[in-house]
Amino acid sequence: MKISELDRARLKKWAGQRIPEHAKAEVAVGCAVRGSTAVITEERAPWDGVGQWTSRRVARLRRTDEGWQVDGADRNGWYPCDHLTAVPPLDEALTVLDDPRHAFRG
Repeated sequence: MKISELDRARLKKWAGQRIPEHAKAEVAVGCAVRGSTAVITEERAPWDGVGQWTSRRVARLRRTDEGWQVDGADRNGWYPCDHLTAVPPLDEALTVLDDPRHAFRG
């Protein structure tokens, strides 16, 4: 199930609000949407101020018939968060990503 334009805009807005203003020169949360999937990334400025920003995959939200499924990321790729059931509203999926108990961002 494709992610709607309204949900795309909500995801981008959510990502833009994750970092306090004073830290935005050093870190950002990215959100790339493609089809039924949104990939959340953590973007970091180069430590010495030279070169490109680096990106680390944090989570993946997949829109399914049952709702939003949240997947985690590690060095081996994506893994399903089996302890998290699919949640119908996008707001609940974003709440899962913000919850420190799930440790999507370190």
